[in-house]
Amino acid sequence: MPPTAPRRRREPQVPSRSWWRQVLDFLELTSPEGRRAFGLVFGLLVIGFWPLLLLAVMDVSGTPRKALVALGPASICLGFAILILVCGYRYGESLRWSRRQTWGLAALFLGMGLLGGLGLWFSEG
Repeated sequence: MPPTAPRRRREPQVPSRSWWRQVLDFLELTSPEGRRAFGLVFGLLVIGFWPLLLLAVMDVSGTPRKALVALGPASICLGFAILILVCGYRYGESLRWSRRQTWGLAALFLGMGLLGGLGLWFSEG
């Protein structure tokens, strides 16, 4: 009797993933931590850019326009300050940031936003 070839086991077929699932896996948005990080960044973008989006949609002039133009950099820097505080408190030890450095950097961004907003308020004519 001739020797028989060993039988190959059939591997269970993994269903192919959709392109959207592959994108989510690539961006690491399938884990709860990834979704929370995405929510944080999206929320900060909304906080930061709402005045400029409102200015683009609305046709305003005078004081409302000056206010929206001045709120642009102030709210963007506020969003960055919030991001710095969240990252500083959550990952500060691994980043080797002290609490003083975290608050100092957040205050720096708040100051830049306020100064930028004041500069745009007075320059908008």
